[in-house]
Amino acid sequence: MGLFLLQSLFYDALILSSVAWIVKKDVKLPRFLLALGFSLLASFISFLYVPILLLFIPLVIVKLAFEERRLKKYIIQVVYFYTLSALASGFVHILGYFIRFTGLSLMGYILVMGLLVLMIAIGYMLKSHFLQRQYVLGELEHDVTFFCGEASASGVGFVDTGNELMDDVTMRPVMVVPRSKATSICQMVEAGKVKTWQVSYYTIDNTSRSLMAFKPTLLLIDDVIVKGVVIGLCDVEFDKYDFLMQPDIVNGM
Repeated sequence: MGLFLLQSLFYDALILSSVAWIVKKDVKLPRFLLALGFSLLASFISFLYVPILLLFIPLVIVKLAFEERRLKKYIIQVVYFYTLSALASGFVHILGYFIRFTGLSLMGYILVMGLLVLMIAIGYMLKSHFLQRQYVLGELEHDVTFFCGEASASGVGFVDTGNELMDDVTMRPVMVVPRSKATSICQMVEAGKVKTWQVSYYTIDNTSRSLMAFKPTLLLIDDVIVKGVVIGLCDVEFDKYDFLMQPDIVNGM
């Protein structure tokens, strides 16, 4: 019984970590521990009285860990959890025909499970990395509104699939905004009311340039709050859209 609970706790921790890694979701430690605590208690009760309830525990622990309010994102997280669990369990079962797990110590068994889940997570991450350009091709234009204090700017943001501009200071993706599209915010910047810094980049001819950057108070893309983005101000305007975004910005939605 104790081995089952310990295995279940470790297993859920690995799967939750893998899902968070795959969907690029930041998980707060208290939420993570709360989810694992519930998993341990629910597993104990289910094991003793209603074993079939073990199948539904992931529905709750995913909600507790990620605190996702959007149904679509929550369903994706749950699917990833069940998929990783099924693949890991199935693979371990197959290995059981070739490796005698009964001969392994508890630590050895845990290491085998940990390596297995890690391999699966890396596989999903590689898939996500190589296919992320295809995900954003379905919708390249988005309604964007961002705030800096009480000032705001709105327009159409275009996803440039070849744009990989990152801020060297915060390591966050940069959305390029023409100054003419955010005049009220630029006035605050020029008045020194906004903390700014320079983001360096290179043009096609390998010329070094820089953008004045700042963190927006709030960024909405298609009415969804998006965090972890830096705004970079430029002096030129774009022809068919207002703002230029890189794929990582919308991939995190």
